Amino acid sequence: MQRLLLLTATLIFAASCTADSGLDLKPEWQIEVISKWQDEKPDMLVLSRDGKTLFVSCEIIVDMLAPSLVRIDLESGNRETILYGLNRGDGLKMDHRGDLWLGEEVEDGRIYKIDSPERIPAEQRVDRERLVSSHPDITPILSAGRFSHEGLTFSSDHKYLYLADEWKEGCLYRYTLATGLLEVFHSSKGWLKINTPDDSRFKAEVLHAKYFNRLEDLETLPDGRVLLAETGSNSDHGRIWVLDDRNASPTITHYFEHPDLIHPDNLEWDHKRNLLWITADNSPSILWTWDGKTFTKVASHSHAEITGVESGKDGTVYINLQHNTFGPDLTLALKRAMVKQ
Repeated sequence: MQRLLLLTATLIFAASCTADSGLDLKPEWQIEVISKWQDEKPDMLVLSRDGKTLFVSCEIIVDMLAPSLVRIDLESGNRETILYGLNRGDGLKMDHRGDLWLGEEVEDGRIYKIDSPERIPAEQRVDRERLVSSHPDITPILSAGRFSHEGLTFSSDHKYLYLADEWKEGCLYRYTLATGLLEVFHSSKGWLKINTPDDSRFKAEVLHAKYFNRLEDLETLPDGRVLLAETGSNSDHGRIWVLDDRNASPTITHYFEHPDLIHPDNLEWDHKRNLLWITADNSPSILWTWDGKTFTKVASHSHAEITGVESGKDGTVYINLQHNTFGPDLTLALKRAMVKQ
């Protein structure tokens, strides 16, 4: 009886939270609202290495007053904008040192590196035209290419940063962290050097690099392979590819397709559960899991896009609800309900 009462209370709590957010969520999961937004368009999410801070990129058109990167203290709930001035901040990843790499999702987008993001003072600004910033720990990485930086991830040995161009004929790039060398992937020739990073797209076309129909997120698997979400467009429902760059002959092959997976967007490997989280940018927007055998719908939303999935070491899963039609955009924490025996 005690177990039944506890389960009933858990389901009632989850149902009330679900109604507030508009999220249709499996009953064994609970919702906690981390932050409500107005016009900031929260997109990608990254947890600090200690799991106490959540960083959020903001997909807003360039403006000196437009937030680009927000920091949320998960213990106090305090939220502050640490960077303004980028054009549609999107791709976001933390390297093994704890520094953030942030990309702009526009045709002439750049990558910016933010050192020690937990400690950097709030209210910093970037002038993207003059390539100057208000703090020395915020720097544009000019050699990392100029294109729509939707997805990025690091190799497991920390040698490379992989970069996806979110375009109908976008390519996959590899940036060598030690030397600043930028390369593009060719189906039969492997990695080819890009001599002028500001002309990345043009050079990729000249080199006949492999095209994708709108690459979105990238994610590094525990075995060192890299997943690529190709969202597709119109009748092309998209698919997930896998890059094997662990030897001298890199390959890209199909990793996962499913008839119910339409326009895959964000990817996150859940080390605690040993499975992949996938968001789908469709109507409704859906949050899926794939454990190698079973494809499971965990949540869906009919009037907002689920984006920016991030998993914590304690099993908490963070998502954003963006473009919410009937309410504010939200950052949510999803926690699996614990039922005592």
